[in-house]
Order: sequence, then structure tokens, then C-alpha cells
Amino acid sequence: MIGYRTGTGDSTQAALAHVANAPKPHTLDTLRDVLAATAVAPLTIAVDGIALVPTGVRAKVGLEPGGARPMVVVLVTYALPRGHTLSIISRDPHNTRISWQDRASHRVVLARAPAQDHWHDGVASFLLKLAPGAPACATPLTTQLSAQP
Repeated sequence: MIGYRTGTGDSTQAALAHVANAPKPHTLDTLRDVLAATAVAPLTIAVDGIALVPTGVRAKVGLEPGGARPMVVVLVTYALPRGHTLSIISRDPHNTRISWQDRASHRVVLARAPAQDHWHDGVASFLLKLAPGAPACATPLTTQLSAQP
């Protein structure tokens, strides 16, 4: 799950400029799509250095408390193949916070992993060692991405 809120000033104005050019019936969809693309763009999720392709994307748009800036929450799902290392890489570490959970699937070697349910601020890459022989949690699919309100 990825949350994103535009910054003050130029980034909010840039997002709203994209929306201003959209036909009126599609303004909310355009805002959601622009914010979701901006939220996901700096992140790469990979297993053993091979980038994963999302199998699904769902996004919801709203306003931050006080209504000053638009924000989006994006749920991106991936088929996680067998492998040795799951990596999350951010090209924008100054604005990235990462938290993770295994949820009792036993796919991650917990003794070598950073703390679960804890926000790790300003990280450029985040590595989780996968348990040897752990089953894949999903098989790769070739489904088309879909954004839903």
C-alpha cells in the first residue's frame, strides 16, 4: 500500500494542471490517475534483482485533513515468485517511509529482517531475505492493470 500527498506549491499546482485539462466528467479519475502514477513512480519492487510487474492496482483519492492538498492511497499487488531477496528501492529516499509485515506467511527470514510494523524513514533500499524453499505466495499472472475508485 502506497500513500502519497502532493507537496505544497509547485507539485500541487502541477497535479491540478493535469486535471484542469481533463474533460469535466473525468476530472476525479484524472486526479486519481495522476496522483497514483506519481506515488508509484519512484519505487521498484524486485526479487533477486528482477523487477516485479504489478498484477493489480487500486487507488482512492481524497484530501488531507483540512482539505488543503489532494492525496491518494494506492494498493499495488504483485505475484511474489520464489527467490532469495525481496527488495524495495526508492529513487526518492528523502520522502520515503517503508513499513512491512510478514503476516505469518513465513516467507521472510525474521532473524535477519528489520523490525516489522515500524516505519523506516529516508531509506533508498530495503532488503528482506526470503526463506529458502518457501512457496511462492502467488503465481505470476498476465492480468491488465486496473485503477478503481
